[in-house]
Amino acid sequence: MHPVRPVGPAFRILHMIMRTFAFRSLAAALSGGLLLATSAASAQTLTSLRLEPGSATVGQEVRITAQLDVADKSGGINCGLRIVYGDGKSVDLRISKDTDIPAVVRYTFTRPGTFTVSAEPKVVGISLPCSGKTQKQVISVAEAKPAAAAGTYGAAVGVAAAGAAAKGAAPAPAQTPAVPLPDATTCPWGWNLNRASINPRTGAFVCNGTPDSVAPTEKLSCVAPLAYFEQLTGANRQIGCRLPNQGSGPPARPAAGSAAPAAGATPSTTGTAPATPRPATPAATAPAAPAGAGSTPPKKP
Repeated sequence: MHPVRPVGPAFRILHMIMRTFAFRSLAAALSGGLLLATSAASAQTLTSLRLEPGSATVGQEVRITAQLDVADKSGGINCGLRIVYGDGKSVDLRISKDTDIPAVVRYTFTRPGTFTVSAEPKVVGISLPCSGKTQKQVISVAEAKPAAAAGTYGAAVGVAAAGAAAKGAAPAPAQTPAVPLPDATTCPWGWNLNRASINPRTGAFVCNGTPDSVAPTEKLSCVAPLAYFEQLTGANRQIGCRLPNQGSGPPARPAAGSAAPAAGATPSTTGTAPATPRPATPAATAPAAPAGAGSTPPKKP
């Protein structure tokens, strides 16, 4: 048997260097393979973030748009994205089809302040994070204006109408504000606006979903007298805003200034017709009194 030679300090140092080099080479190979697989599975790159409007008030809806660049669709569209509102809340989005780009969500802040909204590539379910860097935008949210402004306007209109009536002039008819109509960004994430359902008179509308659609986290904000509704059973899932009476509007009102005819009155015609003279009623003829009876003697000349 050969005698065992003692291992010197130089050999130990060389052995440690070789082991470290081998470990680092293996880690680099694994990391490179993982990055290659990630880039192949996530060909969508987050490029920008936009807030509309840039400043808002409490209760006002803000549209958040995350833009992604799709360089190659051969591997399909499938990546994850997280929208952070900056007030402690967030939402995860799965980008899986062409209509998901750009990613658009709407959010309503419930308190004033300055918030940093960000779009971050994240793992969502089985989807790997989108490529690109986190995008951020800052928004200032102010207190909502007091409702007394509407009352002041109404009082001013009432004073003007009273003054016109005192002068003998007819007051101007009250102007009805335009009904806000929905657009492609009104429906929440994963729901599509049914344009055929839009009622231009009331503003009612319907958003269509898919058989696996679920109720949105943030309900739609409907303008009175419309009310939010949702139908989440069956294949035809819908949400939207409609009148409480199933969308049938109130009966049409008469035009301003018109008045209904009185009961029994005959509708007037254009122009003034001449009055038709009525035949005179013959006076009753009294019988002649006998001569000398009750007669008045003639006056002397």
